[in-house]
Amino acid sequence: MKNLDLHIHTVPTVSDSSFVFSMEVLRNYVSMRQLDVIAITNHNVFDRQQYEEIVATLGIPVFPGIEVDIEGGHLILISSAEDISDFVTKCDKIHAINSTNTSSMTETQFMSIFTELNKYLLIPHYDKAPELDLVKIPNIRPYIFCGEVNSEKKFTSLRKDAKELVPVYFSDIRTKDGLTIYPLRHSYVDVEEVTLPSLKIALSDRAKVTLQPESGHELIQVLDNGLKISSGLTVILGERSSGKTYTLDAISAGRENPKYIKQFSLLSADAESEQKRFEDTLKKRSDSVSEEFLTPFKQVIEVVKGIVLDNDARDLDKYIEALIKAGAEAEQQDVFSKAVLFRETLFEDKDISSLDKLISSVDALLENVEYKEIISRFVDHKMLLGLAIALRKKYLEEQSLCIKKQYVNDLVDSIKSDLKVRTAAATIPDIDLYQIMLNRHRIEKFIDIAHAVEKNRVISRKGLHSFTVIATAKPFESAGELKAFSRKMMAFSDAFQVYANPYLYLQELKKKSELTESEYYKYFVSVRYEVLNRYGCKASGGERSEYNLLQQLSDATRSDILLLDEPESSFDNLFLKSDVNSILKEISGILPVVVATHNNTIGASVHPDFVIYTKKVVKDGSVQYLLYSGYPSSEYLKDLDGNTIRRRDVLLNCLEAGESAYIERRGSYEMS
Repeated sequence: MKNLDLHIHTVPTVSDSSFVFSMEVLRNYVSMRQLDVIAITNHNVFDRQQYEEIVATLGIPVFPGIEVDIEGGHLILISSAEDISDFVTKCDKIHAINSTNTSSMTETQFMSIFTELNKYLLIPHYDKAPELDLVKIPNIRPYIFCGEVNSEKKFTSLRKDAKELVPVYFSDIRTKDGLTIYPLRHSYVDVEEVTLPSLKIALSDRAKVTLQPESGHELIQVLDNGLKISSGLTVILGERSSGKTYTLDAISAGRENPKYIKQFSLLSADAESEQKRFEDTLKKRSDSVSEEFLTPFKQVIEVVKGIVLDNDARDLDKYIEALIKAGAEAEQQDVFSKAVLFRETLFEDKDISSLDKLISSVDALLENVEYKEIISRFVDHKMLLGLAIALRKKYLEEQSLCIKKQYVNDLVDSIKSDLKVRTAAATIPDIDLYQIMLNRHRIEKFIDIAHAVEKNRVISRKGLHSFTVIATAKPFESAGELKAFSRKMMAFSDAFQVYANPYLYLQELKKKSELTESEYYKYFVSVRYEVLNRYGCKASGGERSEYNLLQQLSDATRSDILLLDEPESSFDNLFLKSDVNSILKEISGILPVVVATHNNTIGASVHPDFVIYTKKVVKDGSVQYLLYSGYPSSEYLKDLDGNTIRRRDVLLNCLEAGESAYIERRGSYEMS
């Protein structure tokens, strides 16, 4: 990371209040703020003699620059020191036009002076007064990729928005005599070599510009031979069979928890099997949605699955028959059937499990150490202790009463059994009429709930970049669909015949030994998943593969490193640029990402943090893979022995099929 301040004033002009420049103040400012690079940018003027004195004094890279009043705003233009003579001539022309504190040149005037804008770094006042309206400079706008802001808050906000210019934050300091308080306004840029081209590359990538040095990426060793990658995004370049995959394999083998997406791994030659695999994968990934939707219904099933209305009806019939018979034989009762206990009902059992759970909950609060401070803020420890004691006393009382009732029930039941043996009178069976009524009511409600669950509806809608995953619930349409859903060798024709009646359908499911009770709720409603493209249409075969890749990339955050081998072999450039590149940059902020490619869309447009170039050589009959690496802004890449190769040549050969092919192709684009 390099600490930059590219907006420093050393000459008072008509646009400033008068001040006396101090070299000592500038030197102290650079030293105290530990600046690695600065630029001298005075209003509409450039003092070459002073600039050269500053360069000789500071011992750090100092770029020549100028702050121009143009179209009512300010534009900083920074040049390379090698072009200083030509730059001085152009700055004299600027000064001749903008010679007053109210003058402002036009875009046309500016471009008549600076005819080759690609040679310079252009930084407008973007969210800072006087702001330069980019609409007013449409011909200059294509050469601008970063803009100056006037606060950390604005920097942070704009850095998150990919639609905005890359924000930069500089001091705008006047290095005047007597200044003792130095500003903290500067930016850190992830760059190795300090040249104008390298700065332009770095400042075009918002991920490489921060306000804190620790926010940048580090180099980490991944192979025993000393090869390093960035803790952010590393791109491996090389011709075919040059060792890119070999290197990825080696990196993967040395990591405990890698996410390795190999070349062509998401494609299938057979369309039908690919479709089935996609649906299965989608269902597995989306099962949580189905489970969340059906969990309340699962609880309903738990309540009613043990209810059998036929059994209740038989018990009720027997009870009524016994009542009728007992009434008809009332005058024929003997001494045994007339005994009070002969027709006595038993005490009902009381469930005190809820009291037991309540005691356990209070105990958990009393025994918790980790959150003791929070608990004590709202509940007094002594009060909790008193509650625990009171609940235990109540539990003992309830338990004692249950034991007494059970003792009486056993005694009454024994006496009734003896009386029934000694009499010929009809006995009336014990029956819980309230429970029978409650069972019927529960089944009625269950049927209503089941029909409501089965209605067609969208239960979930989730986006993944340009795709949308929709989960819909609907009734099962056939016995075959039920069988396919179960993935078991069993028939569902008998059950589907009564599917319209949820209670009868549940009874049929209970007859199937292949199903466990915990699965019943899943067979009442079919949950389907569909992936829609950006136009709201069902994803095609190729788009399904794109979705799979995006999902795999999203899953990578659970791993320690992401390795991706030549995605361009399976996907087109538009998809790679619009979707894959952005998600790779997001992931690289969380874990190291390494992408092998020979495609410009991935290799260059993704703005990597580090570059590795692989080259295969055959020496003495054996194959060796040479590895050159460096920053994307570096002029040269180095191998592990210190040998170098020009980065520009690597990019042109690997990504553009050579310089001549690139020039020819660029010309054809310009003519079309």
